[in-house]
Parts: sequence; structure tokens; C-alpha cells
Amino acid sequence: MRILLLHSSSDNYGASKIFLQTVRILKQRGHLPVVVLSNNGNLVNELNSLGVDVHIINLAIIRRKYFNVKGIWNRYKKWKDAIPQLEYIITKHQIDTIYSNTAAVLIGGYLAHKKNIKHIWHLHEIIERPVFMHRFLAYCLRKWADKIIVVSKAVEANWQDALPTSKSDNLNRDLKPKMFQVYNGILPVPTYETIPNTDFKNFKQSIGLPDNALVIGMAARIHFWKGQSYFIEIARELLSRAARNESTANNYSTSPLYFIIAGDPFPGYEHLQSEMEQLIQQYQLSERIFYIGLVKEMDLFYKTIDLLILPSQQPDPLPTVVLEAMQYSIPVVATAQGGALEMVMENETGIFIPLDNVSLAVDKIEKIVAPSVLKSLGSAGKKRVDTYFSASAFEKNMIAVFEND
Repeated sequence: MRILLLHSSSDNYGASKIFLQTVRILKQRGHLPVVVLSNNGNLVNELNSLGVDVHIINLAIIRRKYFNVKGIWNRYKKWKDAIPQLEYIITKHQIDTIYSNTAAVLIGGYLAHKKNIKHIWHLHEIIERPVFMHRFLAYCLRKWADKIIVVSKAVEANWQDALPTSKSDNLNRDLKPKMFQVYNGILPVPTYETIPNTDFKNFKQSIGLPDNALVIGMAARIHFWKGQSYFIEIARELLSRAARNESTANNYSTSPLYFIIAGDPFPGYEHLQSEMEQLIQQYQLSERIFYIGLVKEMDLFYKTIDLLILPSQQPDPLPTVVLEAMQYSIPVVATAQGGALEMVMENETGIFIPLDNVSLAVDKIEKIVAPSVLKSLGSAGKKRVDTYFSASAFEKNMIAVFEND
């Protein structure tokens, strides 16, 4: 197969990591992958190391910030500019399949439909609001996709209206698209023993963490629905209770609590980073809550933390950070929604907390911060991710989607 792979960004976060794995798998299988990214970034270097042909073309990616007259006109112009460039690549490389990664990449489906070539659309999103956007994308999926890959059962449920209706299916049983649920797979990570102690100590010292700290971390792109503010509120309450010595079991009285937040903002949302940092200052917690920005060596981040909290305020389809933490034997605290419900086993590999109740969330977190409990939950999480979210399972399922009719 000669495959044109389109992706909306060039960062090191979840969807980009899965995109890189997909490209690697296809190349190893002897297919010809040609990649187009919407912007330059770290992912380009990773793809170049695989010997993949990479092009940078603005793909008119759909974002909420473009939901206005000026934004729509901007997207139209970028779309118009991108079409001839992509058509040239399709012709030059004799592309027979287009793969679009994320729902934000609309242009791949349009071109596949126009050129009458196969289109595989990989969905990592749950989009409930605005309703008009969900309906529009569902229509595009029905019209332009031959196969839809969804990363979790939660995502599958969200996009059921993109499938043919039973009435139309009775008229044409081969009517596209078909949907395949494929869990993301996590590549093996370095063991703690392979990470130089000097690197680990330097990382902790650069943040300002004492050796005896109990560290609770969050890693996510800064966005209005990822829950950084909620994380800070939870941290504030945990620190307040610890200061008053009101912990139910006094689990961490000998280990001072520290918190680190990793991740940079989505383009256009830089103001949220400023607001987050101002909130930390407002609560006078800058000596206990550290924002460390984008972390390129995430193995150091995971070795540093004892507990991961992902307080998403909207359904997170299948957050890769949860799988990564579990693979590092780190327990996970997540809001009870989206793909996390399929990843975390309550009271076995972590716990679920409410969306907007700081007091109740802290009550539940306090019950698991004893070292023995954290170790037990982390060990169970490692076994679960190795069993259900392995790279080998992901590879097998992705190959089946691409190579089987």
C-alpha cells in the first residue's frame, strides 16, 4: 500500500505518539508511508529518523477558536491552498490510501472522496458540544470514511451516528463506513534502573523537590477542559488538611506533599497557562506546586511522581498519560468519565473522583496515599496495561484494519 498519512500537529502528546507508532508499523510491514503534518515540531525529527518522507502543509485543522466568521474564512483559505499541494503528493507517490489522524483533519476525507481512494479515519475525540459540530463531523464520517478507528468504547459510543442507519444498511449491506475499536498500545518504557541516577537527581533538584517528598503529578496539554485548575484546588485542600494534621489515617505526615504540573498550552490557549500560574501565586503555593512546562524526558517525570491525577472536565477519549503512568507502576486518579473508565479499575489500579467536588475528591485520595497502598495499586496497574494495552496488541489490530478488506 502507498499511504498518505495526515496529522493535525507535531507535538509529543498522545495522538502524535499513536501516529508515530502507526507510521512505524506500516513501514515495517513494507508499505510506503508519506506523511503530511500541519506544522513543524518534534514529531518531524522522530519521523525523519524512520526514513519517512515528511511534508509540512497547513491542513486547515478544525479548532474551536475558528468558530467565527474570521476563523471560517481563514480555514477556507488554508483549505484552498492545501488541496493542490496534497493532490501533487497523491499523484507523485501514486497514493492508494489516505489515513487521517484525529477528527480535526477533514481535508483527507474530502480528497479521498474526490480521488476515489480508500480513506481510514482514526478518531481520538469525544465531541458532544457544540451539537452542530458533532453532527457535521458525523456527516463527514459517513460520507468520506471507508473505515473508522476509535480508541475506546466511549469514543465508539459517541460516534455511532456516523455509521449507516439500519434502514439504509438494509438497502446496501456494503455501505460504508465500518467502525473498529482499537485501544492505543504503549511501547515498552525504560526501567528505573536504566535511568541514570544523576539525571533523576538533577531533574528533582531543578524542580525543587526534597528527597522525602510524596509527589503527586499531572501531565496534560493546558486546555480549558483538561482540569489544571481543579488539580490545583485538590492540591490546595490536601496541603491544607496536612497542615492541620487532619488526614484520616495520617498517611503522609512524615512525607511532605509536593505537586508538579507538566505540559504546555495548545496554540491559542497561552492565556490559560498565565491564569494557572496566577492561581498558584494567589493561593501562595508556589513552593509546593510547580509548573514545569513541556517535559521532553517523560521517564524522569514518571520516576519522580508517586501518584498521577488526571482531572479532565470533559470525557477524555483514551488518555495516553494514564497508560504511561500505569506502565511505570504508578496509581491513577481520574474523573469518572470517558476512556478512563475502561483503563482504571476502581480500588485495584487507582480510583475515580467526581468532576467538581474538591472535598470528596480529597477524601478519596487520602485513603490511597499510604506507601503500601500506592505500591499495590501501581503493581496491579502495570499488569493491566501489559495485558490489555500492549504495543503488540495495537500493532496486530492496526494491521488488520489496514490490510483486511
